[in-house]
Amino acid sequence: MSQPSSPLKWVIAFIVIAFIGFADAMYLTASHYVGALPTCTIVAGCDEVALSEYSTIGPVPVALLGVLFYAVMLVAAFIWVDVRKATALRYLPFLTVPAFLFSAWLVYLMIFVIEAICVYCFVSAGTTTLLMLISLYLRRLV
Repeated sequence: MSQPSSPLKWVIAFIVIAFIGFADAMYLTASHYVGALPTCTIVAGCDEVALSEYSTIGPVPVALLGVLFYAVMLVAAFIWVDVRKATALRYLPFLTVPAFLFSAWLVYLMIFVIEAICVYCFVSAGTTTLLMLISLYLRRLV
């Protein structure tokens, strides 16, 4: 009989992935506020995405929403590491699932409406997807 997986290793993976997403979103947010375009070395198109009407919601850059999302994910994970209360993990899917859906919408816009590829946006979409999957798994563990 196999033992259930320990939440700790999954929470550590969650923290690492959330930190990657946080750093990615911070770079895009900082680029927005200093008026610089993100450096796109793998594929061209980051500038088109960054300058599109979909890069902001009103005056707020979408990347800043990402910074806030990843910060909340990090805080929740660190709370669990500190006090080991299941509540810190149990409600993560209520944030990660909508974030995943919003991220999927942004990827759709990027590919089919803007018709440009932003590597940083794909990093964010990937980290959000992984955070959602891990949060759903953690919910089952705790």
